Amino acid sequence: MASIRLNLGCGDNLLEGYINVDKYDKAADVQADITELPYDDNSVDEIVAYQVIEHVPYNQNDKMFQEFYRVLKPGGTCILETPDIDVVARKILEEGITDQWRHNLVGEYHRPWDKDRYKDWEHHAGSIHRNPFNFALIEKYAKGAGFVVVARREPDFYPCEENLSVGLIK
Repeated sequence: MASIRLNLGCGDNLLEGYINVDKYDKAADVQADITELPYDDNSVDEIVAYQVIEHVPYNQNDKMFQEFYRVLKPGGTCILETPDIDVVARKILEEGITDQWRHNLVGEYHRPWDKDRYKDWEHHAGSIHRNPFNFALIEKYAKGAGFVVVARREPDFYPCEENLSVGLIK
C-alpha cells in the first residue's frame, strides 16, 4: 500500500511525492480546510505544514492539532514550520518595525505575484497571520492532542532565523 504524505496549506508550493492540500489555491491536488481533512483516521504517514498554521484562527488550535493527530497513523510524523513570535518580537524591539518583521507578524498584504491567483489578496485569509506561535505554544497544543514532540528543528522549507520548525510523532 502506498504511503500517504500530505503537504498542508501548500498554496502553489507543490511538493513531489505529497498530496498537496490547500483550502484556497486551485493549484493544490485537494482543496480542503486543514482543520477538517478528508482522510480516514490513522490513514496518513506524514504531514508537513510549512508556513500555514499561523493563518488558522487561534481559536481553532485544538481542532487543528487534533485533526493532524486523527489522520496520522501510529508512528506517523508531522513537521510544522511557522514564524517564531519570540524572535519576531525581539527583532521588532531591536530594529523597529521593518517590512521583514511586519510581514512575519501580520502576513504579506502586498504580493503582486499573487494577483492572478486571488481576486483580493489584501483581504484573503491566505495572506493574514492570525495565530502567533512559539515553541512552548506548539508543544502545548501538540501534547494536548497526544503527540510526542521529538525535536525543535532547523527550518528546512524557509531557512531563516525567525522561523521555527518542530517535529511531532503520533
